[in-house]
Amino acid sequence: MKPRRPAPATPPCQTGPGPRIVPPVKPAEDLCRACGMCCDGTLFDLVRLEPGDDARRLARLGLPLAAARGRQAARFPQPCAALCADGSCRVYADRPGQCRAFECRLLQEAKAGRVSFPAAARRVTAAKRRANQVRRLLRALGDHDEQRALGERFHRTSERLEAGTADPAASAIYADLSLAMHRLKLEAHAHFHTPPAATPESRVAGKLRRG
Repeated sequence: MKPRRPAPATPPCQTGPGPRIVPPVKPAEDLCRACGMCCDGTLFDLVRLEPGDDARRLARLGLPLAAARGRQAARFPQPCAALCADGSCRVYADRPGQCRAFECRLLQEAKAGRVSFPAAARRVTAAKRRANQVRRLLRALGDHDEQRALGERFHRTSERLEAGTADPAASAIYADLSLAMHRLKLEAHAHFHTPPAATPESRVAGKLRRG
């Protein structure tokens, strides 16, 4: 009888006070790690697996997969459990096919030379600032669930406030939140989401929900 193979250990994120050896990276990789919005719940609610993805291995590596049902593929929520604080991916070598294939519009334009990488980095900083403003306003309205995607949190908060009687202070914050979310959506669609014809993105990941 052959011995059973041990389950693969969940790769850790690199942490700790000791010195780190960081290999040289390309500008595109620098941009992606500085951004991370396709993984942190800013741009997408979830990621669906493709037929070639090893769902069992991904689950053993720590991704909280929801099982396939009927025509609905297995999927996992955003923010991604494999995203590290430094923007790296702890399951990068085993990441799903759609994570391998997806390149946001800004990255495509930078790689094509239509925008410089420093300009792209400034665009990322501005977009992340908008996303963080949305997070602050959600927390001010009582939503502290940082493990859910921004679109889902906004949708849930909207339903809660619109179903009840919000006090004037909460109503004012909700107005600011709605405006901040609208601006973030415009930013995402203008500079990060790609047309469905150019990428399988639209059938893989749920975009920001409509407000």
